[in-house]
Amino acid sequence: MKLAAIFFGCDGVLVDSERDGHRVALNQAIAEVKPGLECSVDAYGKLLMVRGEERLMGVWKEMGWDGMSMPMAEQIYKRKSEIFTEMLEQKAIPLRPGVGELIDAAIAAGIQVAVCSSNTQKNVELIVNSMGMVRASNIHIFAGGRVVNRKPHPDIFNLAKGTLGVDAADCLVIEDDQAGLDAAKAANIACLIARSTYTKDQDFKLADRVEESLSDVDLEALVTLPSSMVGLNA
Repeated sequence: MKLAAIFFGCDGVLVDSERDGHRVALNQAIAEVKPGLECSVDAYGKLLMVRGEERLMGVWKEMGWDGMSMPMAEQIYKRKSEIFTEMLEQKAIPLRPGVGELIDAAIAAGIQVAVCSSNTQKNVELIVNSMGMVRASNIHIFAGGRVVNRKPHPDIFNLAKGTLGVDAADCLVIEDDQAGLDAAKAANIACLIARSTYTKDQDFKLADRVEESLSDVDLEALVTLPSSMVGLNA
């Protein structure tokens, strides 16, 4: 397998944005309204899974806030978004272990590096820029509204392939969740999953390789990821 390009997801891949970003911002927003109440890592994971007002209110109650209302929740989430953006601007969300080293090795080897995300262009740029300008200047960004269909559709990866002029067989996607994996496979690209906090228990059967952290792999392991294993869990 000749490796011409690596396509990283952003949230959950470069940074553990749900645990270290959105959850932290939510706690700061809550503290402005009800000091002393905190959303734990496990509780935030439950918030990510629920849909609908009744189930959402059940999670708030489990957190110990019986008096929560939907208008109040909307106010808190609006403030949380503002705080999250401030955290990005202040480079307060740490990179996941191994990310910087792997990107440095790819750049040194002449492998094109891109970040392909459903997040906004601004947020992705802030996260990429937090790596330092040397890295950032060597990273292509494909984000947000540049495609009609977001992951799990393959559009963002197909755009990256076409723009960079590389074949699917010469690319590798690094993701942390099922939507990213499905998008990679729909684009016929091999995919390594680096589990994040809230995807650690998912079963990624179609991944070519699954790791707990990118610090557990080096560039040599990715370059030699055998094409015959595409679709299997190495």
